[in-house]
Amino acid sequence: TARLSGPLPRAWQQGQAMQLDAVHADMESFAAADSVDALTALCRDKARALGFDSFVYALRVPTDFADARLIMIDGYPPGWVSHYMGEAFYDIDPVMKYCADHVIPLQWSDIAVAPGDTGHRVMNEAAAFGLRAGISMPIHSPQGEFGVLSFALDAASPHASDVTRHALPRIQLLAAYLHEAVRRVSGLGQGVQGRTLTERERECLRWAADGKTSSEIAQILNMAESTANFHLRNAMLKLDVSNRQHAVAKAALQGLIHPRPF
Repeated sequence: TARLSGPLPRAWQQGQAMQLDAVHADMESFAAADSVDALTALCRDKARALGFDSFVYALRVPTDFADARLIMIDGYPPGWVSHYMGEAFYDIDPVMKYCADHVIPLQWSDIAVAPGDTGHRVMNEAAAFGLRAGISMPIHSPQGEFGVLSFALDAASPHASDVTRHALPRIQLLAAYLHEAVRRVSGLGQGVQGRTLTERERECLRWAADGKTSSEIAQILNMAESTANFHLRNAMLKLDVSNRQHAVAKAALQGLIHPRPF
């Protein structure tokens, strides 16, 4: 097999250096942002620089199962997000379905939706608001948060395909640094009650999550049954719940207990 030899072309080297400079600039700008307004302005600038017309960042914070906290940075055309939420499109949106199950970005042009499918309605109505093409990056955090960063444009292929394809590498980095910045400026993870759980309380909750009784937990952890109940009651108080099942669900929801090992 023939090999290329000699120094790389100067133009290629300069292009790579410019890309690295842009990545470092992104990292520094998000790290320096101190408010949601600052992050909104940054996202708007990054969207335009990448050739997009609009953007949205939405994060579901696992505070409760039935009514979780939602953090949103809305740079979409006016009216779309309220329409989307009012129609509960998140239940049938093919982009959201993809992002819930994947960790790599999705170009909307790759979505296969048959005419008449419920997801087809979402895409058609989005297009009517000027969201004809785009790219979405799933966000899955260790804390159990789930989010999506999307960039969109009001254009059809092939121009839209060129824009989204070139944005693929950048959106992965942008999503990661934006998410960290959002957690920081929103105070996520600060003052969470469950963070005060002791290791014994976590151990008891983990075994309770596996269906073990207090007697079984006591035998496994080599302690008295009353001691196991003591740790479980303390965990319930700290998590502000009224029963063991709710304690297990809330601890798992907030990422305070995890399967072992590691």
